Parts: sequence; C-alpha cells; structure tokens
Amino acid sequence: MSLSDLFQKTDLFPFQGRGVVDRAISPHQPGRVYFKATYWPARLSNQAITDSLKPGALVEIVGREGLTLLIKPLPQ
Repeated sequence: MSLSDLFQKTDLFPFQGRGVVDRAISPHQPGRVYFKATYWPARLSNQAITDSLKPGALVEIVGREGLTLLIKPLPQ
C-alpha cells in the first residue's frame, strides 16, 4: 500500500466546510485554499464552472482526491 492509497482511503477529518482561496484557481489550473487552519492544494469540483477564483474568494469544500480538496465557489 502506498502513502497516496492511505490518504485516499482514510478520512483524517471531514473534508467539508468553507475555505478561502489563497492562490487563484481556474478550470484548468489548480490552486490553494486555506481550510481548517492550514493551506491545501485545491481544484474545482465541477468542470462546468468556467470562472476563475481569485484570492480571498469564499469556497465550499465538497470532497477530496488524495490531498487535493475539491471545491465549488460560494456566492459573493
């Protein structure tokens, strides 16, 4: 079993809640969010979202893949 298998199968804590974009995120470029007192790599959860998210934007964490959080934008 590899380390990535362990992280995909183990929930260290619930990966749901709200975060703040730290590095810009676009449909084709992952970025970074601040969530649960630390920074996480993040990407958009839905390919249909076409807008980029700028630093400071509020997002909802809806899941994860490995250590990357899956997010969706919250209305401003």
